[in-house]
Amino acid sequence: MKYNILLFTVFTFVTQLLYGQEKYTIRGEFPDHSLDNEYILLYKQSALLGESKRSKEAFIDSILVVDKEFYYEGTINRKPFLASISCSKGNRFRYNTTFVVEPGDIQLRIVDWNSEGNVAGTPINDSYNLYVIERGKVVNKMRFGGTERGETTNYTKEDKSASIVDAYKYAQEGKILFLEKYAQYPDVVRYWLAMCIDPINPVVRESYLSRFLHIVDLMPKVDRDILLAWRDYRVKLKEYLEKVAALKDCLDVNKPRFIEVISNDSFINNGK
Repeated sequence: MKYNILLFTVFTFVTQLLYGQEKYTIRGEFPDHSLDNEYILLYKQSALLGESKRSKEAFIDSILVVDKEFYYEGTINRKPFLASISCSKGNRFRYNTTFVVEPGDIQLRIVDWNSEGNVAGTPINDSYNLYVIERGKVVNKMRFGGTERGETTNYTKEDKSASIVDAYKYAQEGKILFLEKYAQYPDVVRYWLAMCIDPINPVVRESYLSRFLHIVDLMPKVDRDILLAWRDYRVKLKEYLEKVAALKDCLDVNKPRFIEVISNDSFINNGK
């Protein structure tokens, strides 16, 4: 009798544990064989700067690369989340690309070590690739004057500057469309939203700030409040850093001129 009760309890626990879990797979391909027989690292990409507990829990697993390809199976028991594949080989290079973990068959294709990999196969990733990855590549093309490694385009300085501004606007509009669409999935959007509302981030543009803050308001209340509290902290941190920098500049400007003390031995030697 006791054995049957124990067996039923274990069965119930396992059923509850597995309930709601859905399978996902990741299939990926690198541009060459540089990482063959090496392990790449799979991380959750949703921790805010300073969020130490979530950062410590970000690592998911390592994946072996065979013949420039990799494959991984996992289960997800909560809402989709942003993830990243990170890899390196000595001091030769480091590479990182992002995508969304959600139920289904996720396909990653990295065609160039200098740009994000393309992702497809699941609904959110199809949108992520269209609005975030592809539009981000347009910015990189304008910034570095080419589409792939070694490929260059001829721009005048003025044309290039105008093109970069247009490409940046194009990329930001795409990011806004994506984040608005998936604001109900906080672990998908919080990494990008934090980057776009961080007052310390030098690339944040005031003209887009209100639109990104509007997206924050579309998030579930608990997650919205956490992100807004984090931003308030970053505002105060920026003010503190600016005060420290101003104080240091003031001290440097008013630094006293120290009189060099000449020893008695120097007088004696000079007298000779």
